[in-house]
Amino acid sequence: MDDQIKNAEESFQIIKDMIENEKARFNENGFVYLFWGWLAIFCATLEYVLIFSEVHQHYYAWFTMLLGGLFMGFYFRNKKGRSSMPLTGKVISCLWISIGVNIFISAFLIPVTFGHLLLFFILAMIGVGTTISGALIRFSWLTIGGIICNILAFVTIFVPSIYWGVISIAAIIFADIIPGYMLRAKYRNRHV
Repeated sequence: MDDQIKNAEESFQIIKDMIENEKARFNENGFVYLFWGWLAIFCATLEYVLIFSEVHQHYYAWFTMLLGGLFMGFYFRNKKGRSSMPLTGKVISCLWISIGVNIFISAFLIPVTFGHLLLFFILAMIGVGTTISGALIRFSWLTIGGIICNILAFVTIFVPSIYWGVISIAAIIFADIIPGYMLRAKYRNRHV
């Protein structure tokens, strides 16, 4: 009899966890995607300004992303309910931390290794992360944005580096900005 009660309790816990994961999916308000999207557009624009101002270390504009990472750390640390983050949220968090670390190492510590394929690598990683995030929270705008970002990654192989900033901005608009605003609208509709 105790085994049946224990199995029933475990079944209820599994169901409860699934419900919490679904709640988390609908509580995504798009802030994170909008924050990173607008920050990336700022960095790409700043780099373009520095390039046309003939500053040799124009890529330093991207160090601003480190400040964004610090802000996100504080944001999630202070966010209520952090300890009860569902599995989906934990997976997405680990995915993007891993992608961010890999992009940072590739872009700032070993850029010579990637050379003209650097932006391809960065956009491909962002595209894959966005596609997986969209699949995990079942939000097709993110999945489509990730696919478009991946396509634009391949475009960078065939265009001169002077156009990389424009391609980066377009990729971020599709991968972060549009899905971020769509998530925000969906969140507001559900919580009005």
